[in-house]
Amino acid sequence: MKKLFVILGLSLILGSAFTNMAQAYSTEGALYYNEGLDFYSKGEYSKAIQSFKTAVEKDPDFVDAYYNLGSLYEFLKSNQSAIACFSKIHQLEPNDTETIVKLAELYYKVGNYERAMFYATKVKNTDELYKEAKNIQNQILTAQQKQAAKNALSSTNKAVETNKKILDKFSGPTGLAVNSQGVLFVASYTDNSIYKVMPNGDTQLYSKSTLLGGPIGLAFDSMDNLYVANYAKNNILKINKAGQIYTFMSNITNPYYLTIKGNNMYISEQGNNTVIRYKLY
Repeated sequence: MKKLFVILGLSLILGSAFTNMAQAYSTEGALYYNEGLDFYSKGEYSKAIQSFKTAVEKDPDFVDAYYNLGSLYEFLKSNQSAIACFSKIHQLEPNDTETIVKLAELYYKVGNYERAMFYATKVKNTDELYKEAKNIQNQILTAQQKQAAKNALSSTNKAVETNKKILDKFSGPTGLAVNSQGVLFVASYTDNSIYKVMPNGDTQLYSKSTLLGGPIGLAFDSMDNLYVANYAKNNILKINKAGQIYTFMSNITNPYYLTIKGNNMYISEQGNNTVIRYKLY
């Protein structure tokens, strides 16, 4: 296929062989084609497009006019219109490798990776444009991988948002613990309280005592006794199943988190940069 201009950066190199072209295409179509070249040289792109379109209307087999029209559309970033032009050329000259590669490139640009791959894989490894087609294939595979990762992240985010439920507004919520019945307990540092959240989402005040002072860490033992890291009062409180509260351990400097594993309770003592292990029974 004869290429009459090629996009280079922000400029086009135009070529014309009107006397030869008139032999291959209709005289009227050639006149409009030449008019399009003239409009392009003056920077009147809209008029150039219209002239090239008229040229192919007068002569539907005018390959060079389709090429220039498609290249101008691509230059103006109207890639879907460029695809239509180069698809027409492909119909007229199905074995033209340059057109096939151009379609692969354009479909890649618009994000239609399936069609882009279809054309990129049509180029044989013996063709001089094979390396270019192979490069497009690699770009497509990379883009597909990125899109798949993006879609997976989007699906995860949607699932997170769908499953997220705001249980209540607490005043400085800190520690969390769940008892054997599936009831959630929340330490409220600011108002020195312990709340419980039932499985249906209902929130109730569980304990508010003068003994509580900046509760943070919470943990249950195997008998559903609740232990509280009482940060501001430097001790560990115990609340039994009946709701009775008392001091369990003293002289713990700024206890922060609690966890219970088997017979052992572990306490992070922030004030002394230590972790305490205590055998419960």
